[in-house]
Amino acid sequence: MDQGHSKFEFAIDGLPYGAIDKIMDGSQIREAAGLLPASDFILIQIIDGTGHSIGLEDEVTFDPKEKAVFLSSQGDRIYTFTVNERGWEWGAATISADDIYRYAAIDEDLELILDSAGDLVIPAHGEVKLSDEGVERIRSREAKTVIIKVNGRSRTVPKRKHSYREIALLAYPDADFENFKYTITYLKGVHGAEGDLVEGEKIEVKKGMVFNVRRSDKS
Repeated sequence: MDQGHSKFEFAIDGLPYGAIDKIMDGSQIREAAGLLPASDFILIQIIDGTGHSIGLEDEVTFDPKEKAVFLSSQGDRIYTFTVNERGWEWGAATISADDIYRYAAIDEDLELILDSAGDLVIPAHGEVKLSDEGVERIRSREAKTVIIKVNGRSRTVPKRKHSYREIALLAYPDADFENFKYTITYLKGVHGAEGDLVEGEKIEVKKGMVFNVRRSDKS
């Protein structure tokens, strides 16, 4: 569809499309993206932090001030689940944690748990297999642990304040504070903080924080 003469914009699977008409039905939207035959595809609209299926005859009213976002998948099965008690529909048997964070607008510092599986933590880049029988319940909460990088290596640590010596020990498990000096710098801290961590100080860690630790002989 020629976007040059379009009044309304929408995206399907990340690709941009345009529409002249303010209202299109699900079949027309599929056809605009070359999803043919239209009946072979599930179309999900992401709106207000949730996903809703758009049937072939369901009408979508476009807003000239906002680009509508759709996702497609081939098949005829719609899966249902909840994210923070809000109902979702999805066109695939799995959904990635990345998609949940992105489309449900969840702060990346929070962790996702599968409430319907006894508060099972969903790995940051993992996925959830959607059930054929029941509704999976996904919640976000304050993370109990975070992944940081120390000298280029990922480390999972409790989400709390950590001391100079604790960070040094992550880099050098055999740290000898009597005979060696440890210089610690950090980046991507809380509110983007960066600087030095010295003996006697503690620092709050956050997801993605980066530490560089150098060891030198005190003598």
